[in-house]
Parts: sequence; C-alpha cells; structure tokens
Amino acid sequence: MKKVRKLLAIALTAATLCTLLTACGGKDVSGTYTQTINSKTYFSAQEVKNDMPETEKRPDGSEAMVAFNRLFGMLDSRVAEDVAGTSSAAGVSDYYKVSLELSGDKYKLTKSFNVDMDYVSDQVKGMMGGEADKPTISLTFTGTYTAKDSTVTLEVPTQVDAQVSPVAGMADSYTRFGGTYMNTSETTASTDGFPGRFFNYFNTLYFVESSGTSAMTVTVDKNAGTFSID
Repeated sequence: MKKVRKLLAIALTAATLCTLLTACGGKDVSGTYTQTINSKTYFSAQEVKNDMPETEKRPDGSEAMVAFNRLFGMLDSRVAEDVAGTSSAAGVSDYYKVSLELSGDKYKLTKSFNVDMDYVSDQVKGMMGGEADKPTISLTFTGTYTAKDSTVTLEVPTQVDAQVSPVAGMADSYTRFGGTYMNTSETTASTDGFPGRFFNYFNTLYFVESSGTSAMTVTVDKNAGTFSID
C-alpha cells in the first residue's frame, strides 16, 4: 500500500509539473514579455511603410481624410520627420509597445501607442470630444498557445478587444476605421468592417493590417522579459 501511495504521489507531482511546463515538452514560458520600439525604428519598418499609402479607404469605400501618414504626425509632433523618413534623431524612445502575456495555455498580445498630450496638435485637440478624452490606439488579442522551449506559437486569436479612438472625437469617423471603438470586444473576424477587421492587425510586431489572420511564432527571452517575432 505504501508503494502504491508513493507511486501516486510521484504521478501527481509529475502532473503538476506538466501544468507548469507547456505540453510537458519544455521549460515554463509563462510570464509577461514586452517590446518597446522608438518612433524612428517603428516608421522605418517596411511593414509600417507598406501600411501607410497616400490615400486610404474607410469601410464604406470613401476616402479616409485622416490617413495614417497624416494622423501619426498630428498625434505627436515629434514623430513627423520619422513618418516622412527624414529624421536623423533617435526618435521617441517609448513610442510603441507590444506586450505578450502567457499564462497556462492562454496568451494576451497587446499593441499600443503612447500618446503624450503635450505633443498632440492643436488641430486634434480641437476635434476631441472633451477635456477628459485622449487619443487612443490599442488592441488586445487573446487565444491559446503552444511552446517548445523558448519558441512559442500563438494560435489565431479568438477575441480582439479594441481601445481605438485616434482623435478622441467625431473625426474618428474620417480615419480608416470609420468610427470610434472604445471598450469594444469582437470574436468574429470580418473583411468588411470594424471591429471584425481588427483581427487582421494581429500578425507582425507592428500595428499594421494584413490581408488575413494566421498563427504567429515568437521567441521569448525569460531572463530579459522580451520577445521577438520570427
């Protein structure tokens, strides 16, 4: 009987360890990992350049009068030269942040811009809905993941939570989003309009729209608390 109890204890211990180690196949990768990108690096990325055409369309097919290549300079006067690709400075250090939280077999991936009201243009401030409002661009994707050592595969997200109000006012409708999406959750992807189209902002490190949504592989650095997208 003692031997049986001992074997049972060992089995329970192994089972507990397996819940801590992803799929019993590697080291524990649970934790929070971040990437903070300065504005010069952000706007130098080819994915970002490709997602900033001269003209953009709103979901209804009409022209977005506040396209990304204008919007970002309006939201932060310090990045105007970075957007244009003419800056020789290092850029705003804490401009863009991506956070990856891994817990159990679930992930949360959040992409967000740091908006400093001291550098928001008077034009945007004049369009804002109220003094308490602040331009916000942030998306959080949730889903499941698998891991093998430090390589983590983020499966296609099952939900996206949006905090998107680029100018914090009625002019949000003149951006590519066609409106304001604050405290908005969506579980069904769509190619027709937002918030369903926010799923297409999942792939790559940057806040750019892809033609669809697919699983994404990242490499985490447990010691440094950072990650990179493969």
